[in-house]
Amino acid sequence: MTQMTAGPEDAIALCSESFCVAVAMPHQTLLTGSGGPLELKPELRQLCALTRDGILYVSAQHQTDAYVMAFEDQLEHENHPYEVKVCSMSDIKALYQADEEVKGTALSATETERQAQVVHLLGEAHRRNASDVHFVVGHDITRVFFRIHGLLWEAEQHQSQVGMELCSSLYNSMCDVAKEHFQPQISQDARIKRKYVEQLGLFGARVASRPLVDGPLMVLRLLYDDKTKMSLEDLGFLPQQIEAFNRIRSLPYGVNLITGPTGSGKSKSLQVNLNCLYEECGGTKHILTMEDPPEYPLLANQSPLGAGETWNDGITNTMRLDPDILMYGEIRDLASAQAAFRGGMTGHLVLSTLHTNNAVAGLQRLIDMGVDRHLVTDPALMTGVINQSLLPVLCSQCRIPASLHLDQLNPALLQRLNDLDALALAYLKGPGCPNCKGLGITGRTVVAETLLPDLKFMHVFNAQGASAARRHWVKEMGGITKTAHTIIKLKEGVVDPRQAEMMIGPLDFDRQILEVDHAD
Repeated sequence: MTQMTAGPEDAIALCSESFCVAVAMPHQTLLTGSGGPLELKPELRQLCALTRDGILYVSAQHQTDAYVMAFEDQLEHENHPYEVKVCSMSDIKALYQADEEVKGTALSATETERQAQVVHLLGEAHRRNASDVHFVVGHDITRVFFRIHGLLWEAEQHQSQVGMELCSSLYNSMCDVAKEHFQPQISQDARIKRKYVEQLGLFGARVASRPLVDGPLMVLRLLYDDKTKMSLEDLGFLPQQIEAFNRIRSLPYGVNLITGPTGSGKSKSLQVNLNCLYEECGGTKHILTMEDPPEYPLLANQSPLGAGETWNDGITNTMRLDPDILMYGEIRDLASAQAAFRGGMTGHLVLSTLHTNNAVAGLQRLIDMGVDRHLVTDPALMTGVINQSLLPVLCSQCRIPASLHLDQLNPALLQRLNDLDALALAYLKGPGCPNCKGLGITGRTVVAETLLPDLKFMHVFNAQGASAARRHWVKEMGGITKTAHTIIKLKEGVVDPRQAEMMIGPLDFDRQILEVDHAD
């Protein structure tokens, strides 16, 4: 690091009473400016500015300021070359103003181009039925992935700077709930503006970003109004499981949860179930939702979470609006869980979602959140827990018999298939064909658990714990686990056993944990 005062020899001079700062601003912007990779807080921008060519302009009066020195330490720690030029605070202010002006003229054309690229990219993602788009900005390149049928596929590669510009343009000019501007060094959330959503033929699109080691990660969740799957049978539920849904819808009150990991289709199942409810009551009941944001169109009064409104406040407000049926997009914490149970206790049928790995675990999760155990284990109040995951559906035109491709199965999986008498019935993902657009997969299907707890089940849960309760549910109540449901679909040739185990777990998991044999 070296130190000097600015000289008059540079291209453009921004002068004050004491010093003359010169930077070729038309050809570069500040790294520490708005949206820059080393963006500084507004108060620190008054004290220093770092240009792309490594010149660190520091206020003469603040060379030993703790914040300035900490920033210099950061640059040295990151092996970022720089040299110090001393100037006035007025000069630094002028630098940031010029930076904004340069960006304003340069970005007008760049942002338009990048915006067009983003729209084209999202259009392609929509055409391929992608649920998510990932922008992974690395040190040298940006990789763009589509999540199609639950799996990530690389779609494009760009230079790292182009990727940064795509993310910045998307966030700054295409989102309507963004906080200020894109800041790659912090986590941010936003939604795509309605005009772009409608242009793309989507119901909605969420944006989330987070800094990685070499650059930001930005993920877009594309929300579709999918009219191809409008029944529980279409989604992949078994007749026994559909009966459980029917039972839940017939109840006058109670708390009912659809649980599962992120991206497991919980919101879609809620949509189908609620629409069935509306049709069954003929519109005579007030169905009110609160969502953040609404993910699917519903036959209900849909209410997004308001700006600055907490989840708990929103839930409390909905109960004052004369609802018969309440749907909350997600139970997130103790306050929202307690509010949901309050709705059930006051005579409402409450439906919501929760993140758990199986149905019985949903009860334990609520207790761990802090909900009164007596409420959670009251079968008149806690009336239903559904757990689900989604598995890729094999293309029927190009799938290949597992028995003819044993070399693609590891020995442990091969043994499990033999133990289940499933090898002769199982199929693997094929090479791709026109029917599946070269993917070997044509969609996704539900594998699920439907728990309708009764008094005996709750007694076992309280006395012996979740594992014993799950065993009781399977052996005494005829419960079908996700593993059992997966094996059914595997024997129907619908899913690849390798993908099934990757997403659900080993096929012998029930035998190991519950002492249940699925070989029959």
